[in-house]
Amino acid sequence: MIFLKDYTLLDELGHGGFATVYKVRHNRLGYIRAIRVLNATIAHGEEDPMYQKFLNECRLLLCLGNGNHPNIVHIYQPLLKENKALVEMDYVDGQDVAQYLKANSGFVDSGEVIRLLMDMSSALAYCHVDIYRYCMDRELDKLQDDPEDGSKVIIDEQTRKRLIEKYSVIHNDLHSGNIMRRENGTYVLLDFGLAIEGDEVIRSSRRTNGAPEFKAPEKWDNDGIITPQTDIYSFGVVLYEYLTGNVPFPVDKSLGGPEKAIYLVGEAHKSQMPKSIYEARKETFEKAYPGSEYELDYPLWLEGVIMKCLEKDPADRYANAKELYEEVRQYSSQNTMAQEDVVPVADDSEMVEEIVRLTEENMRLQTEIRQLSAEISNMKSAGNAEKKSANALPLWLLSFIISALAMGAIIWFSSH
Repeated sequence: MIFLKDYTLLDELGHGGFATVYKVRHNRLGYIRAIRVLNATIAHGEEDPMYQKFLNECRLLLCLGNGNHPNIVHIYQPLLKENKALVEMDYVDGQDVAQYLKANSGFVDSGEVIRLLMDMSSALAYCHVDIYRYCMDRELDKLQDDPEDGSKVIIDEQTRKRLIEKYSVIHNDLHSGNIMRRENGTYVLLDFGLAIEGDEVIRSSRRTNGAPEFKAPEKWDNDGIITPQTDIYSFGVVLYEYLTGNVPFPVDKSLGGPEKAIYLVGEAHKSQMPKSIYEARKETFEKAYPGSEYELDYPLWLEGVIMKCLEKDPADRYANAKELYEEVRQYSSQNTMAQEDVVPVADDSEMVEEIVRLTEENMRLQTEIRQLSAEISNMKSAGNAEKKSANALPLWLLSFIISALAMGAIIWFSSH
Protein backbone atom coordinates (compact mmCIF):
# COMPACT_ATOMS: atom_id res chain seq x y z
CA MET A 1 0.00 0.00 0.00
CA ILE A 2 2.19 2.76 -1.34
CA PHE A 3 -0.21 5.49 -0.18
CA LEU A 4 0.60 4.50 3.41
CA LYS A 5 4.31 5.18 3.02
CA ASP A 6 4.17 7.95 5.68
CA TYR A 7 2.76 5.50 8.24
CA THR A 8 3.45 2.16 9.88
CA LEU A 9 0.38 -0.03 9.63
CA LEU A 10 -0.56 -1.39 13.08
CA ASP A 11 -3.98 -2.95 12.52
CA GLU A 12 -7.09 -3.00 10.32
CA LEU A 13 -9.96 -1.71 12.45
CA GLY A 14 -12.85 -2.13 10.05
CA HIS A 15 -13.79 -2.66 6.43
CA GLY A 16 -16.99 -1.48 4.73
CA GLY A 17 -18.35 -1.02 1.25
CA PHE A 18 -17.13 2.57 1.10
CA ALA A 19 -13.93 2.73 3.15
CA THR A 20 -11.42 0.82 5.26
CA VAL A 21 -10.12 2.06 8.61
CA TYR A 22 -6.60 1.31 9.82
CA LYS A 23 -4.68 1.95 13.01
CA VAL A 24 -1.37 3.59 12.10
CA ARG A 25 1.71 5.28 13.53
CA HIS A 26 3.12 8.30 11.75
CA ASN A 27 6.72 7.44 10.84
CA ARG A 28 8.19 10.91 11.28
CA LEU A 29 6.12 12.35 14.15
CA GLY A 30 5.38 9.17 16.09
CA TYR A 31 1.69 9.76 16.93
CA ILE A 32 -0.91 6.97 16.69
CA ARG A 33 -4.22 7.61 14.92
CA ALA A 34 -6.86 5.88 12.88
CA ILE A 35 -6.83 6.55 9.17
CA ARG A 36 -9.87 6.15 6.94
CA VAL A 37 -9.13 5.25 3.32
CA LEU A 38 -11.68 5.17 0.50
CA ASN A 39 -11.77 1.78 -1.19
CA ALA A 40 -12.37 3.37 -4.58
CA THR A 41 -9.49 4.63 -6.70
CA ILE A 42 -9.69 8.37 -7.32
CA ALA A 43 -8.91 8.39 -11.03
CA HIS A 44 -9.59 12.05 -11.85
CA GLY A 45 -7.77 13.94 -9.14
CA GLU A 46 -9.37 16.42 -6.79
CA GLU A 47 -12.30 17.07 -9.15
CA ASP A 48 -13.35 13.41 -9.08
CA PRO A 49 -17.02 13.19 -7.90
CA MET A 50 -16.14 10.44 -5.43
CA TYR A 51 -13.44 12.59 -3.87
CA GLN A 52 -15.78 15.58 -3.70
CA LYS A 53 -18.33 13.45 -1.85
CA PHE A 54 -15.59 12.38 0.55
CA LEU A 55 -14.59 16.02 1.08
CA ASN A 56 -18.19 16.93 1.89
CA GLU A 57 -18.27 14.37 4.67
CA CYS A 58 -14.89 15.55 5.96
CA ARG A 59 -16.01 19.17 5.80
CA LEU A 60 -18.98 18.34 7.98
CA LEU A 61 -16.85 16.54 10.57
CA LEU A 62 -14.27 19.32 10.56
CA CYS A 63 -17.04 21.84 11.30
CA LEU A 64 -18.31 19.61 14.10
CA GLY A 65 -14.80 19.70 15.51
CA ASN A 66 -14.96 23.48 15.97
CA GLY A 67 -16.45 23.01 19.43
CA ASN A 68 -14.05 20.19 20.34
CA HIS A 69 -16.84 18.09 21.85
CA PRO A 70 -15.33 15.21 23.90
CA ASN A 71 -17.94 12.67 22.74
CA ILE A 72 -17.60 13.19 18.97
CA VAL A 73 -14.70 11.71 17.02
CA HIS A 74 -12.23 14.32 15.74
CA ILE A 75 -10.79 14.22 12.24
CA TYR A 76 -7.94 16.09 10.62
CA GLN A 77 -7.14 17.41 7.15
CA PRO A 78 -8.22 15.07 4.30
CA LEU A 79 -5.54 14.05 1.81
CA LEU A 80 -5.29 12.62 -1.69
CA LYS A 81 -2.26 10.34 -2.07
CA GLU A 82 -1.46 8.03 -4.96
CA ASN A 83 -5.10 8.14 -6.17
CA LYS A 84 -6.38 7.25 -2.71
CA ALA A 85 -8.49 9.53 -0.51
CA LEU A 86 -7.71 9.35 3.18
CA VAL A 87 -8.24 11.26 6.39
CA GLU A 88 -6.72 10.93 9.83
CA MET A 89 -8.98 10.70 12.88
CA ASP A 90 -8.52 10.08 16.57
CA TYR A 91 -7.89 6.44 17.40
CA VAL A 92 -10.55 5.35 19.90
CA ASP A 93 -9.34 2.48 22.06
CA GLY A 94 -12.30 0.35 23.01
CA GLN A 95 -15.34 -1.51 21.65
CA ASP A 96 -18.49 -0.34 19.96
CA VAL A 97 -21.70 -0.67 21.96
CA ALA A 98 -22.82 -3.77 20.07
CA GLN A 99 -19.50 -5.52 20.76
CA TYR A 100 -19.47 -4.50 24.41
CA LEU A 101 -23.03 -5.72 24.87
CA LYS A 102 -22.20 -9.07 23.27
CA ALA A 103 -19.08 -9.44 25.42
CA ASN A 104 -21.30 -9.05 28.49
CA SER A 105 -23.89 -11.65 27.40
CA GLY A 106 -26.37 -8.91 26.53
CA PHE A 107 -26.63 -7.59 30.10
CA VAL A 108 -24.75 -4.48 31.24
CA ASP A 109 -25.04 -2.52 34.47
CA SER A 110 -27.72 0.17 34.31
CA GLY A 111 -25.04 2.72 35.21
CA GLU A 112 -23.45 1.99 31.83
CA VAL A 113 -26.74 2.78 30.12
CA ILE A 114 -27.06 6.07 31.99
CA ARG A 115 -23.47 7.02 31.09
CA LEU A 116 -24.22 6.27 27.43
CA LEU A 117 -27.38 8.35 27.69
CA MET A 118 -25.52 11.31 29.20
CA ASP A 119 -22.57 11.22 26.80
CA MET A 120 -24.55 10.68 23.60
CA SER A 121 -27.39 13.08 24.42
CA SER A 122 -24.71 15.70 25.05
CA ALA A 123 -23.04 14.91 21.70
CA LEU A 124 -26.34 14.99 19.83
CA ALA A 125 -27.42 18.19 21.61
CA TYR A 126 -24.24 19.75 20.24
CA CYS A 127 -25.07 18.49 16.73
CA HIS A 128 -28.75 19.45 16.81
CA VAL A 129 -28.50 22.82 18.53
CA ASP A 130 -25.25 24.09 20.03
CA ILE A 131 -23.00 23.77 16.99
CA TYR A 132 -24.16 27.14 15.63
CA ARG A 133 -22.11 28.86 18.34
CA TYR A 134 -18.91 27.56 16.74
CA CYS A 135 -19.86 27.99 13.06
CA MET A 136 -21.69 31.33 12.80
CA ASP A 137 -20.07 34.13 10.83
CA ARG A 138 -20.68 37.81 11.56
CA GLU A 139 -20.76 38.88 7.92
CA LEU A 140 -22.28 35.83 6.22
CA ASP A 141 -24.98 35.49 8.89
CA LYS A 142 -25.58 39.27 9.07
CA LEU A 143 -25.12 39.47 12.82
CA GLN A 144 -25.23 42.78 14.68
CA ASP A 145 -22.42 43.82 16.98
CA ASP A 146 -23.22 44.26 20.65
CA PRO A 147 -22.99 48.05 21.27
CA GLU A 148 -21.76 47.42 24.82
CA ASP A 149 -19.08 44.88 23.81
CA GLY A 150 -17.79 44.97 20.24
CA SER A 151 -16.25 41.52 20.60
CA LYS A 152 -19.74 40.00 20.88
CA VAL A 153 -22.80 39.86 18.67
CA ILE A 154 -26.48 40.24 19.50
CA ILE A 155 -28.38 36.96 19.23
CA ASP A 156 -32.09 37.27 19.99
CA GLU A 157 -34.42 34.26 19.94
CA GLN A 158 -35.36 34.71 16.29
CA THR A 159 -31.70 34.92 15.24
CA ARG A 160 -30.87 31.91 17.38
CA LYS A 161 -33.56 29.81 15.70
CA ARG A 162 -32.31 30.91 12.28
CA LEU A 163 -28.73 29.94 13.13
CA ILE A 164 -29.77 26.58 14.60
CA GLU A 165 -31.75 25.77 11.46
CA LYS A 166 -28.79 26.72 9.28
CA TYR A 167 -26.04 24.85 11.13
CA SER A 168 -27.87 21.94 12.78
CA VAL A 169 -26.45 18.52 11.93
CA ILE A 170 -28.58 15.38 12.02
CA HIS A 171 -26.58 12.16 12.24
CA ASN A 172 -29.15 10.02 10.37
CA ASP A 173 -27.39 6.70 11.00
CA LEU A 174 -27.40 6.15 14.75
CA HIS A 175 -26.98 2.53 15.78
CA SER A 176 -24.98 0.55 18.32
CA GLY A 177 -22.11 0.00 15.88
CA ASN A 178 -21.57 3.74 15.51
CA ILE A 179 -20.95 4.45 19.19
CA MET A 180 -17.66 3.44 20.77
CA ARG A 181 -17.09 2.74 24.44
CA ARG A 182 -13.62 3.92 25.38
CA GLU A 183 -11.50 1.95 27.81
CA ASN A 184 -12.15 4.67 30.42
CA GLY A 185 -15.92 4.03 30.22
CA THR A 186 -16.90 7.12 28.22
CA TYR A 187 -18.65 7.00 24.85
CA VAL A 188 -17.87 8.65 21.52
CA LEU A 189 -20.02 9.09 18.42
CA LEU A 190 -18.61 7.91 15.09
CA ASP A 191 -19.47 7.75 11.37
CA PHE A 192 -21.38 10.70 10.03
CA GLY A 193 -21.54 9.05 6.59
CA LEU A 194 -25.27 9.73 6.36
CA ALA A 195 -25.20 13.06 8.15
CA ILE A 196 -27.33 16.00 7.13
CA GLU A 197 -26.02 19.54 6.82
CA GLY A 198 -28.79 21.90 5.83
CA ASP A 199 -30.83 20.20 3.10
CA GLU A 200 -27.94 18.18 1.69
CA VAL A 201 -27.83 14.44 2.33
CA ILE A 202 -24.28 13.08 2.26
CA ARG A 203 -24.73 9.43 1.36
CA SER A 204 -21.24 8.01 1.67
CA SER A 205 -22.24 5.14 3.93
CA ARG A 206 -22.83 1.66 2.60
CA ARG A 207 -26.36 1.84 4.02
CA THR A 208 -29.14 3.41 1.99
CA ASN A 209 -30.54 5.49 4.82
CA GLY A 210 -29.79 3.99 8.20
CA ALA A 211 -29.92 0.51 9.77
CA PRO A 212 -33.49 -0.90 9.62
CA GLU A 213 -33.59 -1.97 13.29
CA PHE A 214 -32.96 1.67 14.29
CA LYS A 215 -35.03 3.49 11.68
CA ALA A 216 -37.81 5.86 12.81
CA PRO A 217 -41.41 4.94 11.82
CA GLU A 218 -41.94 7.99 9.62
CA LYS A 219 -38.83 7.21 7.54
CA TRP A 220 -40.21 3.88 6.34
CA ASP A 221 -42.74 5.62 4.13
CA ASN A 222 -40.56 8.59 3.25
CA ASP A 223 -36.77 8.46 3.57
CA GLY A 224 -36.70 12.18 2.94
CA ILE A 225 -38.08 12.87 6.43
CA ILE A 226 -34.92 13.73 8.31
CA THR A 227 -35.38 15.68 11.53
CA PRO A 228 -33.88 15.79 15.03
CA GLN A 229 -36.79 13.54 16.08
CA THR A 230 -35.63 10.79 13.69
CA ASP A 231 -32.26 10.84 15.49
CA ILE A 232 -34.11 10.75 18.82
CA TYR A 233 -36.02 7.61 17.82
CA SER A 234 -32.86 5.83 16.62
CA PHE A 235 -31.10 6.78 19.85
CA GLY A 236 -34.07 5.41 21.77
CA VAL A 237 -33.56 2.06 20.03
CA VAL A 238 -29.86 2.13 21.03
CA LEU A 239 -30.83 2.78 24.65
CA TYR A 240 -33.51 0.08 24.62
CA GLU A 241 -31.00 -2.40 23.19
CA TYR A 242 -28.33 -1.46 25.74
CA LEU A 243 -30.72 -1.81 28.68
CA THR A 244 -32.54 -4.97 27.57
CA GLY A 245 -29.93 -6.76 25.44
CA ASN A 246 -32.00 -6.67 22.23
CA VAL A 247 -33.43 -4.15 19.80
CA PRO A 248 -37.23 -3.81 19.96
CA PHE A 249 -37.76 -5.21 16.45
CA PRO A 250 -34.90 -7.41 15.17
CA VAL A 251 -34.52 -8.46 11.54
CA ASP A 252 -35.50 -12.15 11.33
CA LYS A 253 -34.52 -13.53 7.91
CA SER A 254 -36.18 -16.84 8.69
CA LEU A 255 -39.56 -15.19 8.13
CA GLY A 256 -39.31 -15.30 4.34
CA GLY A 257 -35.99 -13.88 3.19
CA PRO A 258 -34.20 -10.57 3.78
CA GLU A 259 -36.64 -8.30 1.91
CA LYS A 260 -39.70 -9.60 3.74
CA ALA A 261 -37.84 -9.56 7.06
CA ILE A 262 -36.95 -5.89 6.62
CA TYR A 263 -40.52 -5.10 5.52
CA LEU A 264 -41.85 -6.72 8.71
CA VAL A 265 -39.41 -4.69 10.81
CA GLY A 266 -40.72 -1.53 9.17
CA GLU A 267 -44.31 -2.50 9.89
CA ALA A 268 -43.40 -3.22 13.50
CA HIS A 269 -41.75 0.18 13.90
CA LYS A 270 -44.88 1.84 12.52
CA SER A 271 -47.57 -0.06 14.40
CA GLN A 272 -46.24 -2.26 17.23
CA MET A 273 -45.10 -1.33 20.71
CA PRO A 274 -41.83 -2.75 22.08
CA LYS A 275 -41.87 -5.43 24.73
CA SER A 276 -41.88 -4.07 28.28
CA ILE A 277 -38.37 -2.91 29.21
CA TYR A 278 -38.65 -4.55 32.62
CA GLU A 279 -39.75 -7.87 31.12
CA ALA A 280 -37.10 -7.79 28.39
CA ARG A 281 -34.27 -6.95 30.83
CA LYS A 282 -35.49 -9.64 33.21
CA GLU A 283 -35.36 -12.27 30.43
CA THR A 284 -31.86 -11.21 29.39
CA PHE A 285 -30.57 -11.26 32.97
CA GLU A 286 -31.97 -14.72 33.73
CA LYS A 287 -30.56 -16.03 30.45
CA ALA A 288 -27.12 -14.56 31.19
CA TYR A 289 -27.18 -15.75 34.82
CA PRO A 290 -29.10 -19.06 34.97
CA GLY A 291 -30.59 -19.80 38.37
CA SER A 292 -30.51 -16.14 39.44
CA GLU A 293 -33.66 -14.08 39.93
CA TYR A 294 -33.79 -10.59 38.47
CA GLU A 295 -34.51 -7.60 40.71
CA LEU A 296 -35.31 -4.16 39.34
CA ASP A 297 -31.95 -2.39 39.06
CA TYR A 298 -32.60 0.76 37.04
CA PRO A 299 -34.37 4.03 37.95
CA LEU A 300 -37.93 4.38 36.69
CA TRP A 301 -37.20 7.67 34.97
CA LEU A 302 -34.81 5.85 32.61
CA GLU A 303 -37.63 3.72 31.25
CA GLY A 304 -39.77 6.83 30.84
CA VAL A 305 -37.03 8.58 28.85
CA ILE A 306 -36.52 5.61 26.53
CA MET A 307 -40.24 5.15 25.89
CA LYS A 308 -40.61 8.85 25.09
CA CYS A 309 -37.78 8.55 22.55
CA LEU A 310 -39.62 5.59 20.98
CA GLU A 311 -42.98 7.29 20.52
CA LYS A 312 -44.49 6.56 17.09
CA ASP A 313 -45.59 10.16 16.59
CA PRO A 314 -42.52 12.45 16.29
CA ALA A 315 -44.47 15.22 18.06
CA ASP A 316 -44.60 13.05 21.20
CA ARG A 317 -40.80 12.59 21.30
CA TYR A 318 -38.23 15.10 22.49
CA ALA A 319 -38.04 18.01 20.05
CA ASN A 320 -34.27 17.55 19.80
CA ALA A 321 -31.38 16.11 21.77
CA LYS A 322 -30.86 19.38 23.64
CA GLU A 323 -34.28 18.95 25.25
CA LEU A 324 -33.44 15.31 26.01
CA TYR A 325 -30.07 16.20 27.51
CA GLU A 326 -31.49 18.92 29.76
CA GLU A 327 -34.14 16.56 31.13
CA VAL A 328 -31.65 13.77 31.77
CA ARG A 329 -29.27 16.19 33.45
CA GLN A 330 -32.06 17.19 35.85
CA TYR A 331 -32.71 13.56 36.72
CA SER A 332 -29.00 12.98 37.33
CA SER A 333 -28.65 16.09 39.50
CA GLN A 334 -31.48 14.80 41.68
CA ASN A 335 -29.44 11.66 42.30
CA THR A 336 -32.30 9.36 41.32
CA MET A 337 -29.93 6.43 41.23
CA ALA A 338 -30.01 6.45 45.02
CA GLN A 339 -30.92 3.27 46.82
CA GLU A 340 -34.50 4.38 47.51
CA ASP A 341 -35.22 4.30 43.76
CA VAL A 342 -34.48 0.58 43.59
CA VAL A 343 -36.85 -2.13 44.87
CA PRO A 344 -35.46 -3.64 48.11
CA VAL A 345 -35.08 -7.37 48.48
CA ALA A 346 -37.84 -9.06 50.48
CA ASP A 347 -37.25 -12.13 52.64
CA ASP A 348 -40.86 -12.98 53.52
CA SER A 349 -42.40 -15.43 51.02
CA GLU A 350 -45.82 -13.76 51.10
CA MET A 351 -44.16 -10.42 50.48
CA VAL A 352 -42.28 -11.84 47.49
CA GLU A 353 -45.52 -13.21 46.08
CA GLU A 354 -47.19 -9.82 46.45
CA ILE A 355 -44.27 -8.08 44.73
CA VAL A 356 -44.52 -10.54 41.83
CA ARG A 357 -48.29 -10.01 41.63
CA LEU A 358 -47.93 -6.21 41.59
CA THR A 359 -45.17 -6.40 38.98
CA GLU A 360 -47.29 -8.62 36.73
CA GLU A 361 -50.23 -6.25 37.17
CA ASN A 362 -47.95 -3.39 36.18
CA MET A 363 -46.93 -5.26 33.03
CA ARG A 364 -50.60 -6.03 32.20
CA LEU A 365 -51.57 -2.37 32.52
CA GLN A 366 -48.68 -1.31 30.32
CA THR A 367 -49.79 -3.85 27.68
CA GLU A 368 -53.28 -2.34 27.74
CA ILE A 369 -51.74 1.12 27.33
CA ARG A 370 -49.80 -0.06 24.29
CA GLN A 371 -52.93 -1.55 22.74
CA LEU A 372 -54.87 1.66 23.40
CA SER A 373 -52.04 3.72 21.92
CA ALA A 374 -52.04 1.55 18.78
CA GLU A 375 -55.81 2.01 18.42
CA ILE A 376 -55.41 5.78 18.79
CA SER A 377 -52.64 5.77 16.17
CA ASN A 378 -54.89 3.87 13.77
CA MET A 379 -57.71 6.33 14.35
CA LYS A 380 -55.35 9.22 13.74
CA SER A 381 -54.23 7.76 10.43
CA ALA A 382 -57.88 7.39 9.40
CA GLY A 383 -58.64 10.97 10.42
CA ASN A 384 -61.11 9.98 13.15
CA ALA A 385 -59.08 10.41 16.30
CA GLU A 386 -59.11 14.16 16.79
CA LYS A 387 -61.92 14.23 19.34
CA LYS A 388 -61.19 10.89 20.99
CA SER A 389 -57.51 11.53 21.58
CA ALA A 390 -57.44 15.28 22.14
CA ASN A 391 -56.86 14.85 25.85
CA ALA A 392 -54.84 11.63 25.69
CA LEU A 393 -51.49 11.52 27.42
CA PRO A 394 -48.52 10.26 25.39
CA LEU A 395 -47.59 6.60 25.87
CA TRP A 396 -44.30 7.28 27.64
CA LEU A 397 -46.06 9.38 30.31
CA LEU A 398 -48.87 6.86 30.85
CA SER A 399 -46.33 4.06 31.10
CA PHE A 400 -44.20 6.08 33.51
CA ILE A 401 -47.20 6.88 35.75
CA ILE A 402 -48.34 3.25 35.87
CA SER A 403 -44.80 2.04 36.61
CA ALA A 404 -44.31 4.64 39.33
CA LEU A 405 -47.60 3.75 41.02
CA ALA A 406 -46.93 0.03 40.87
CA MET A 407 -43.32 0.30 42.06
CA GLY A 408 -44.38 2.73 44.78
CA ALA A 409 -46.85 0.14 46.02
CA ILE A 410 -44.13 -2.51 45.93
CA ILE A 411 -41.71 -0.36 47.94
CA TRP A 412 -44.43 0.52 50.48
CA PHE A 413 -45.45 -3.10 50.89
CA SER A 414 -41.81 -4.21 51.25
CA SER A 415 -41.17 -1.69 54.01
CA HIS A 416 -44.17 -2.69 56.12
